[in-house]
Amino acid sequence: MIEIGRGQIELFSAAFAPFTIALLVMVTIGVLEVVSLLVGFSPFGSIEDALPDVPDPDAFDAPDASGAADVGAVGQALGWLSVGRLPLLMLLVIFLTTFGLSGWIVQWVAGSASGAPISPWLAAIPALFGGAFATRHLGRLLGRIFPRDHTEVASQKELIGSYATIIRGEARQGQPAEAKTTDLRGRSHYILLEPDDPAMSYGAGDRVFIVGQDKNIYRAVTRLSKPQE
Repeated sequence: MIEIGRGQIELFSAAFAPFTIALLVMVTIGVLEVVSLLVGFSPFGSIEDALPDVPDPDAFDAPDASGAADVGAVGQALGWLSVGRLPLLMLLVIFLTTFGLSGWIVQWVAGSASGAPISPWLAAIPALFGGAFATRHLGRLLGRIFPRDHTEVASQKELIGSYATIIRGEARQGQPAEAKTTDLRGRSHYILLEPDDPAMSYGAGDRVFIVGQDKNIYRAVTRLSKPQE
């Protein structure tokens, strides 16, 4: 229990539990991502790949927002939340953090004013709005500070035909490893990669040539075959 003025925050009481759980999930995501970096595979890349197409985030800044009209309501909602400006994982961490903190603040203010926190369902309403607006605006701000150079959110198809270097893990078919590559605009990308040839394997430091893509996994070869005459 944390006491602030006349308000008391009992972190695991029914009134505060949803917001405390959101913050614990945020911490868990961070731990899982660190572990995934060590093993060379991140499940969040697959989740992001399964999301609906999102319009160019800059389309929402246009006066007529015509670029956003080509996608459905779900895609527009994701675009409004800045999906596409930052990796999904980072946006999820922002939302969970601000939702949890907003809920704590609402319950603390209610407890200070009336002597008891309000229903967590009622507190969740302003917390959801706070989390959504924070995700939108922090996503836009961080998207400008940290452009998409080091994310998987843009120009993925342009990577086919590029060279990549294995930086972590051993790549085998069915067991991708993490690699670093550069697109035509000179932007760096960190990708999951496996050999196109099932008999091959690549280790850290190996330089390979990307020849294809299957969802969020890229296929590569060590050298191109000579065309048959």
